[in-house]
Amino acid sequence: MALLLAIIIELGLVPNLPIGLIPVPITVQNIGILLVGLILTPGEAAITIGAFLLLALIGMPVLTGMRGGVAVFMGPTGGYLLGYLVGAVLLAWWTSHGRQDWFGLFAKVAIIAVLVIDLLGIVGFAINMRMAFSKAVLANAFFIPGDVIKSALVALVGRRLKNKIDATKLKFSQDQLPEAKF
Repeated sequence: MALLLAIIIELGLVPNLPIGLIPVPITVQNIGILLVGLILTPGEAAITIGAFLLLALIGMPVLTGMRGGVAVFMGPTGGYLLGYLVGAVLLAWWTSHGRQDWFGLFAKVAIIAVLVIDLLGIVGFAINMRMAFSKAVLANAFFIPGDVIKSALVALVGRRLKNKIDATKLKFSQDQLPEAKF
């Protein structure tokens, strides 16, 4: 969990891509959020993303652009940040059920990225910017192609990481020492 939290924070150091039309930039930090949802259990995902958001809330510069603080949550990106928590937990739950092949994982990641995170982002954007919901939906359309590409990357990398982690857990469970007899 700590390693994935560090990855999310490190991805925040990658410069964002301002769109110009809206005050919400394109970032790669949500790749880390989606990896958490793909690799961890729902409880672990909630703790990891909750810790990340708590660090941001108390002012640590962990968000893209070295931002943090309460104002970020009350601004145009606030809904997306809430979407990170909800999306990661839902993805963690959903990936523990059903298809685990690449396309199945890609579909799950893309649905969470585009529908859950973006939908909560749109709601937060509309409320915090005092904008009509339909205009917020239109403004968010710029993110969909990038979210689909990021979803494909997360499904590819996340599937391999999850397989390695599961194999490691299995190895450690089989290597347990027998009880000492005195």
